[in-house]
Amino acid sequence: MDILQFVVLAIAISAVHCQYGGYHQEAPQYHEEQYYDPPHYQFHYDVRDEHTGDIKSQHEQREGDHTQGEYSLVEPDGSLRVVKYVVEGKSGFQAEVQKEHGKYKPAPEPSYRKPEPSYYKPEPSYYKPRY
Repeated sequence: MDILQFVVLAIAISAVHCQYGGYHQEAPQYHEEQYYDPPHYQFHYDVRDEHTGDIKSQHEQREGDHTQGEYSLVEPDGSLRVVKYVVEGKSGFQAEVQKEHGKYKPAPEPSYRKPEPSYYKPEPSYYKPRY
């Protein structure tokens, strides 16, 4: 066996040894990282346009999985609808609806009315056709 064959054989054995057990490394450990912070917010808005009758409001606050809020609006009949709601984790949207009648004046009727269609009605003719 000459030296070249010996070197090639030694390289092949070392490669196989490294691939199948000669080189041990621990498997990387999985660590779950939290990529976001739990949500935390609070907001509120109010609209009071007496001219158009657009009166509504909402406020909501959330801390993690707990959300609670309330919104109200004036319906066209003049009643005030108030909805209080809570969302707790995966329990879903749970609402309590209240309606206060006679709180505001009803919305005015629309001033625009669609015109009735006028169809052309031909006058009857009283002559005999000639054939």
